[in-house]
Order: sequence, then C-alpha cells, then structure tokens
Amino acid sequence: MKNSKRCGNYPAGKIFLWFFVFLVLTVSCQKDDMFFDPALDIEHNTMFKSTAPGKYTNTTGTCINFISLPEVEAWNSLDSRYMIFYAHGMVDPVPYEGIKLPDDCIGDKSVEEIILANTMGYASTSYSDNGLAVLDAVEDIKELVNIADMFFDEHDEYMRPDMLFLGGPSEGGLVTIKTIEKYPHTFDGAISIGAPIGDFWKQLQYMGDFHVLFNYFFGKELKNLGIDIGNPAVTISTEIMDAWKNEDYRPQEWDGRNLQEVLIGLMQNYPERVPQLLKCAKVTVDMNDPEAMGTVTLELLRFGIMLTNDIHNRMDGVPYDNTRKWYWGSDNDWRLNRSIQRIRADYGAKMSVRNYETTGETEIPVVTIHTTGDHVVPFWHNPKYKYKIFLKGNSLLHTGIPVNNYGHCTIEEYHIMAGLYIIISKASLINYFSLWGNMFESPGQMEKFREILKDNSIEVDFK
Repeated sequence: MKNSKRCGNYPAGKIFLWFFVFLVLTVSCQKDDMFFDPALDIEHNTMFKSTAPGKYTNTTGTCINFISLPEVEAWNSLDSRYMIFYAHGMVDPVPYEGIKLPDDCIGDKSVEEIILANTMGYASTSYSDNGLAVLDAVEDIKELVNIADMFFDEHDEYMRPDMLFLGGPSEGGLVTIKTIEKYPHTFDGAISIGAPIGDFWKQLQYMGDFHVLFNYFFGKELKNLGIDIGNPAVTISTEIMDAWKNEDYRPQEWDGRNLQEVLIGLMQNYPERVPQLLKCAKVTVDMNDPEAMGTVTLELLRFGIMLTNDIHNRMDGVPYDNTRKWYWGSDNDWRLNRSIQRIRADYGAKMSVRNYETTGETEIPVVTIHTTGDHVVPFWHNPKYKYKIFLKGNSLLHTGIPVNNYGHCTIEEYHIMAGLYIIISKASLINYFSLWGNMFESPGQMEKFREILKDNSIEVDFK
C-alpha cells in the first residue's frame, strides 16, 4: 500500500480498469449506432406486412422495403447466418417508371431466389426515387439496415444475422461502394458488379460523347423526320421521352413506326456510319455483328434520352465537356472534329460530380465483378478503382473478378456466389468451406466456382 500510486481515492490500477471498460463500451455503442438509429423506431414501429412465409414488406416514405428469410428452423440451425442487402441498378425516372421493388434475375433465377437457396437472408429496397438516385439510395440502404434491425427485434423467432453484406449491379454497384465509404461500420463485406466506380466523370463523358456523335452521324436524317433527340446540354423534350418509352407512339410522319424503329431504320439505311459511330465513341462491341451494334446503340441512347434531364436537375447544370476532345475513328476525322457540336460543362455541375466519385477508402473486404466486354459501363472502371484502393493502402481488402464475357452485367450465378464466399472468407478469416453438392445446377458452374475461389487461396469441397 505504501508504494501504490493513487488518483484521488482510487488506485491507479482501478482507474486503468474503468478506463478500459469505458473504451470497450464506447466502441461497442458506436458499432450499434451505425447499425440502428433509435429515432426510426418511433416512426416505423410494427409496420411489417407478411406477404408469404418468410417474406415481409415495409414502407418508409416513398421507399418500399423487403425482407426475405429461409424457413425459421433452417435459418436458426446455421452456424453462421448471413444477410445480403441488395442495391438495384438504374431505373428510368418517374413517371416513366414507378417506384417498385427490384425483381432482377441472373439467368432464369431471381437474385432473391439464389440467395435463399443458399440459406442466406435477403433484403432490398426500391429507393425513394428513380434515375441517378445514387446519393439518396445510400441513405435508403442505411435505413434498410435500420429497418432490418427493427425486424429482428419484432420477430424474435428468427435469430439475428452474424454478418451483413451489401451488393448490387451497375448503379447499385456504385451505391454499394459509396455506402461502405460513408458508413464503414455497417457492413462486413461488399460486392460491386459492373459499376461506374473507377471514374464517374469519365463515365458521364463517355455517355455524352455517344449522344453528340450519334447526332453528328444521323442528325440530318432525324431533322428531316422532325425528330430532335436533344443533346447533353439541353432539356430533352417530354415528347421524345414519351416516344422512347411508348412503343405504340407511331406518328404518320414517321411512317407509322415508333422512335426506336425509326432509329433502327436509319442504321439499316446507312450501315457504314454505325461502325464509325462506335469506333469514335470507343464502344466495346463485335464490329462483325450488325445486330449487336444496333442493340448497343439503342442501349447507349437510352441513357442520353431518359437520364439527361435527371442528371441536370441533380447536378444543377451540365456535367459534360467536349471542348478539347479530339475524336478519331471516322472516315474523315478532320471534318468530324470541325463539325461536331461542342459543349462546355457548367462549373457547379463539375463540382457536383465529385459527390459521385469513389475514394478507394474501405475497412471491409470488397469484391468487384466486371465483364471485359461491357459497353454501358466500360471495363476500365475496374483497374481504375483498383488503383484507388492501392493508393489508400487497401489492396489486401480488394478482389477483382474479370468476367470474359460481352454485355453489361452479363454474369452467372457462380460469379455471385464466388464473390460472396470471398468476402465471407476475408471477413471470417476462413479459407476452407464444405458446401452442398447441389449448390449449382451444372457441374460446369461448380468447377468454375471452385476455380475462382482457388485463385483466391480458398479451398472448397462439396458434400
């Protein structure tokens, strides 16, 4: 006692002990607060509606939320329970598409079906708005986690999940990365599929370039038909947007065709212009496949026609600039660059784009899956994001899975499941799994699944 140091009336050892307990409780409370916002309990308490066994819906504002779980006994008997939160991709703005829950499929299976078949929980949300709703969707996903927490409070027959994972394709993949950057302690792992996560500014330039180039190659013929599909700097008319969405809109001056049929007709009448357009826009496509080139053109025009107004509204201006762009790949590049429309971006919009850029900051395992032949969100996003991750010193947390396939988010079920087991492995520090042999319908998918995991030093056996 004589040599013991004291602080007030307490020995120094007790002071240290109480400080340690306080620190642990503080960190624990921070984690809980990230998972659940108590303020939501007042507004949304007991608002779950059972639509089928294990399926529940909840509405918050304009958001429709959905939770789907395996049979109770199967869920509770698991050694580890995983909950997958799904962030859906781009939906055309209201009123052209309504607010609704995603029903995305891979092959002939819904994402929900794939998740439940592997005895994992599934949660999704409609988002509170359509269009370029990335920033709103981040908050909607965060609220979905709070809602799931409240669900397990009210339905205590289900044991709580041990780990939460977030994933999504295209815009949903960007929402995924932005969410884990803003709320780093909410999820245990994330999967981003075919998303514009490498350079969002460059993605907007890619879309804008295609729009102005299409006008260069086909604008004269469109004008003769009385059609103006706009450009990245102006408000797209509601008539054109209506015509794009409405297949029955067939005015006489268009020879009884709808808008997309008119555009297809132009490409068929001037087939030599289509490869020039695609080369100048740097679009990945098989130039020997006219049908593929036509499909790609319509898919890329959709963004210019249906999303330009939404982008202007969200960014308070025009985030596209080709004033210093030199285009090449046409039969006469000098004439192209002298004649093409030049647009200067608004300063405020350029600043707004920064809100949509990713940083490479992550505290959890992240898997990015991207098709090498993606014509909507080019594959170069994957190495650009990987470089961001590298600069932040987070390379060990990132796994990139290139998919040697053509098209936007054209992946298979085994890619999704491989991505999930990679983040489970990294989050749990496990490098071996014993899984049921009927996990996939074909032995081929099973072997490809095993191969991806083996490439990442993960062994798997099938029972």
